[in-house]
Amino acid sequence: MQFIEPPICKQCGQHIPSQGLCTRCRVLSSQMEAVRSMVVFEGPVRKALHRIKYQQDFSLAGIFANSLESFFLNQLNWSVDMVIPVPLSKRRKMQRGYNQAALLAKPLASKLEFHYSNQALKRVCETRSQVGLSLEERRNNVADVFRASPVVKNKNILIVDDIATSGSTLESCANALKQAGAKDIFGLTLARAVL
Repeated sequence: MQFIEPPICKQCGQHIPSQGLCTRCRVLSSQMEAVRSMVVFEGPVRKALHRIKYQQDFSLAGIFANSLESFFLNQLNWSVDMVIPVPLSKRRKMQRGYNQAALLAKPLASKLEFHYSNQALKRVCETRSQVGLSLEERRNNVADVFRASPVVKNKNILIVDDIATSGSTLESCANALKQAGAKDIFGLTLARAVL
């Protein structure tokens, strides 16, 4: 596993040559305080996440949730009230039978003693897969597809997902959470795809 080492963008967590903001975050505004990913999405990590996502290897999800707990405690100083997994569409959840982000988020919340909710954020539209889409297509594909419950009002939220590529999904979640009155929003993923 290749861990994502500093320097990283203060906003999106992407590895960059020097401290500060990456080129993209200097141009785009964000609803999120910060996004961090533990490892690079390649090699064994890619294979393991595919086993979780497509082959129901739940034991790997537990191992990764433990790793995320250590990463959170040792690397991040975030004040969090509630942990929310990135929601799947109803169709994808029925096909798969589970939400891989929830397999990471629920045990993480339990270990850190944070409130967990898989009901506070819902995906209200079907979208096509993000795989193979450009950055702009990714942003447009997930724009306005999430709705948040009023339960997030004045809460600091940690959104958890398995992989961050462009950050578009996390940002769309954050937009919905902000519209519902969430205070500070952070994103945590196990892996980050290198663009």
